[in-house]
Amino acid sequence: MLTDTRAALPRLVAAFLGACAIAVSAQAAPVLAAGDAVIPRPMQASAGQGVFVLGPATPVIGRGAAAATAAQLAAALHLPIGAGKSPAIVLEMAPPAAGARPEAYALSVAPDRIRIRASDSAGLFYGAQSLRQLVLAAHGAPLPAVEISDAPRFAWRGLLVDVANHFFPKQVLMGIMDQMAYYKLNVLHLHLTDDSGWRLAIPAYPKLTENEDGQFYTADDIRALVAYAEERHITVVPTVEMPSHAGTSARAYPQFFDGGHSINPANPDSYRFIEAVFAEVARLFPSPVLHFGGDELALGSNWNSLPEVQALRQQLGGKDLRAVEGHFDRRVAQIIRGLGRQAMAWDEAFSAGVDHTVIQWWRKAHPEARDQAVKAGFDVVLSPVDQVYFDYPQGLGEPGAPWEGNDNGPTSLAKVLAWEPVPADYTPAELSRVRGVEACIWTEYIRTESFLQFMLYPRMMGFAEVAWSPAGPRDMEKFEARLQPQVEQLDAAGITVRHGPDDASKYMVH
Repeated sequence: MLTDTRAALPRLVAAFLGACAIAVSAQAAPVLAAGDAVIPRPMQASAGQGVFVLGPATPVIGRGAAAATAAQLAAALHLPIGAGKSPAIVLEMAPPAAGARPEAYALSVAPDRIRIRASDSAGLFYGAQSLRQLVLAAHGAPLPAVEISDAPRFAWRGLLVDVANHFFPKQVLMGIMDQMAYYKLNVLHLHLTDDSGWRLAIPAYPKLTENEDGQFYTADDIRALVAYAEERHITVVPTVEMPSHAGTSARAYPQFFDGGHSINPANPDSYRFIEAVFAEVARLFPSPVLHFGGDELALGSNWNSLPEVQALRQQLGGKDLRAVEGHFDRRVAQIIRGLGRQAMAWDEAFSAGVDHTVIQWWRKAHPEARDQAVKAGFDVVLSPVDQVYFDYPQGLGEPGAPWEGNDNGPTSLAKVLAWEPVPADYTPAELSRVRGVEACIWTEYIRTESFLQFMLYPRMMGFAEVAWSPAGPRDMEKFEARLQPQVEQLDAAGITVRHGPDDASKYMVH
């Protein structure tokens, strides 16, 4: 059951977005240099001369394609939409310069004007988020002049939220998206199905959600989530897990399964079921990528016990069931391509022989899967379990998942911040195959919104720095100073943040 915080979420999100409305103690505030006031750190930032005095009547000006972002920024800062007054905040869309990178922006704070320029709407939006953070860091004082030129390191800056093992309603996901957008993350990956839950209504197969007690998303819920995400330049990517991690659907429609938790790959009707499911998923989610899982088949498979699967293995000329797994993965990827989308799967699918698929690498013990996929021309998204899985403990003795992500110690903020995603020996061609990075929070042990927030923040901010900012060493002590006003803002909004190990005590299970 969710905490009472959920009922107050719209008010809390409004408080979080209204940076100017939050009173923060200037006495405790760190003095931040030009680029340090923004998380993630901009690519380039230099101090200028003078200050901009921001007042309650300062207008925000944006015309044409800049109007929507200008309106969002004006609402967040509680400022009026203006005309040609000066001083003012001006947002402009500019033609792309030669070599311009997607999502890039320029932000200039001068005594007479603040100007945000970008060649695409996402870049303009991210420039607005940086300005909001400059306002927050100023604590009501005039804004120091600064010139910022910024663009993301990675195109894919994702966060996976597992809503299958424990369900969280759309309002909770909207709150998470507000904070993702503020820190320039742009992919919300929803893990919608697993052994313990199926969280998406499929009209052709109503029994999939029959036993969920209303804890699933309707088509209207998904449309609302997608629309909310689009306003924040976030893509919502769905996962429907298969062939394994499918216990809920196996209980609902056992005729498509192997007597356990895995789809029967030798049953033609299984593929008709998959086609119907992904047709509905594609109808609801405009994401160019649809994720089908493909991981940990051995944990729930009875394939060895099915004569028809053994016959399929022999037909494929395989010595073991890996040939069948690859056959299945290729069939599913083909179904997804037939819907006009690109397939995505965990790295086991690459090892099994999938084709035409984005590979999400998570198995830290198998870096060869990542490297071989890149060398073979696959795009990859990097999510190593021991670096960016936020369901693992943040400190020794703290609550969290008990599995292999603990092998290299707790997943602390410092550990997240120190992660360098790309191996140093990658060639430029191989580097171009790294589509991006994604943090994951699985919810087998997370039942409440408060605990979900505790496990996300502030690690998500450290991850955003890795995902957006240029490669290079990151100073944990300086990052904590930069983080202080951000954490105070979350505290003021009633959002749970881990400040230190003592905060973990209330989430211990006795």
